Amino acid sequence: MNQKIINQLLLHGKKTISEKIWLKSLKLFYKSSIKNHKKVFNRALINLMPLLKVKQLKQKRKRLQLKEFPYIINVKSRISIALKFFLNRKKSKKDTKTSQRFVGELVAVANKSGISISKKKSLYEYAFIKKKYFYYRWF
Repeated sequence: MNQKIINQLLLHGKKTISEKIWLKSLKLFYKSSIKNHKKVFNRALINLMPLLKVKQLKQKRKRLQLKEFPYIINVKSRISIALKFFLNRKKSKKDTKTSQRFVGELVAVANKSGISISKKKSLYEYAFIKKKYFYYRWF
């Protein structure tokens, strides 16, 4: 799990920098007043894992018509998508240190609040809109 997070944190191919950021954020997370660190991290990851993903399909006969349909994804993909939701948000924000933002968002996601959770909800709403093409699942 640590290697997946470090690989998602990569900036310009600098793996040592992403390792330092991850270790600093872990130290801050352990120093916080939270008692069960592993349970909080697992709860945050479970709260952020999406069940559905929307895929685009081009039709060969009709030009420029894309059909989007939701499909259920497996557990490995859920974990990687959850980490992308969480860490892509961390890359775009620049007001405080990365490790502090990481810990703050981790606690917020564990409590089912935060921007990453709203991103997951918007994905579910979009998948619900596109559910009429659900029978296109053959790959």
